[in-house]
Amino acid sequence: MGSWDSRTLTVDAVIAGAAVVVCLLLGLAGVEEWYWSVLVSVVLVIRRAAPVVFLALVAALSGVHLIYSGSFAFPGDLVDLLAVHAVAGYGPARLRHLGLLLGVAGSLLVTGRALHDGLPSSATLPAALIVAATLAAWSTGLMQRRQRADVLEAEHRRRLAEQDSAMRARLATIEERTRISQEMHDIIAHSLASVIAQAEGGRVAARADAVVAGPLFDRIAQIGREALNDVKRLLNSIDCDPPNDFAQGLRELPGLLNGVAAAGLDVTLEVDGPEQPLASGMDLAVYRVIQESLTNVLKHAPQRRAQLSLRWAPTRLEVTVTSPAAVPGAPQEGRGLSGIRQRCSLFNGDCEIVTGEDFSVVTRWPLASPDVLVS
Repeated sequence: MGSWDSRTLTVDAVIAGAAVVVCLLLGLAGVEEWYWSVLVSVVLVIRRAAPVVFLALVAALSGVHLIYSGSFAFPGDLVDLLAVHAVAGYGPARLRHLGLLLGVAGSLLVTGRALHDGLPSSATLPAALIVAATLAAWSTGLMQRRQRADVLEAEHRRRLAEQDSAMRARLATIEERTRISQEMHDIIAHSLASVIAQAEGGRVAARADAVVAGPLFDRIAQIGREALNDVKRLLNSIDCDPPNDFAQGLRELPGLLNGVAAAGLDVTLEVDGPEQPLASGMDLAVYRVIQESLTNVLKHAPQRRAQLSLRWAPTRLEVTVTSPAAVPGAPQEGRGLSGIRQRCSLFNGDCEIVTGEDFSVVTRWPLASPDVLVS
């Protein structure tokens, strides 16, 4: 599980160099056997890159020194604790307990050396300190391993959430294009085909006054054919991938407001916060929700006025349409409100219906950070 990236090696090399310099200064200050500490410190360069090898080398050097001199090498033997920590934190998961063996071996060596010298009582405190320090270093290494695992898991979940959001937006866009295509084909295209047929039939029936009726019906048929061709081109463009300029979104909001104003609805628009780019699927869904909400006001509100509020935040867009309530109490939820809820849930948003003297439809849309927006 070691890390061989250049940044890790550079940092550990700097730490090893600093430790070597400290050992040299201690040697100049009169510390005996300082060269053992230098040897152990040099191995710090592979502390995270190869933690198991690092532990083996440190254990071998410290063990040889302890057997040879019968004393600890200061500060070199402190590197043993770093080796225990490195294996617990960066080594393979199955070998994370290996560092504990170093502490046990060190305490046994100290005890054996004391017994050999005939001083069993002097081994108790050093052996206990070695075991305690080893356990502390090992526990700290395990804690850091778990923290890194949690960070990696959180990053993995974030990426999955981004992929899920992108897929939802993609599916929403395809579903909306398909629905629009079907509706236009069933209503507009079939209606235009009927107009053409009736116009051509009317021309035949008006043979008696062909001078007047014939050119008129010819013109009707021609306009119908042109309109039908335009609708077919529009349907083909909607079915294309990616979506084109025929797709609606918040950029069409001024036209929508002008349209409902012409129908007699007085709409007050309030925008709070800087506007942010939306994924195409969500952009279209927000537009449709506003369109449906204003249509409900036209159909059911006793007074022809409404307030549209767009509140932009870094992580959320809140859209509120408020109008005078037709009747007190909770309204019957038909296809309009049900469709609004479905569009919100598709993008992990929520919809709240507020009743009282006023009737409000409040929808909240979670926004992705700019670096993960899906266009």
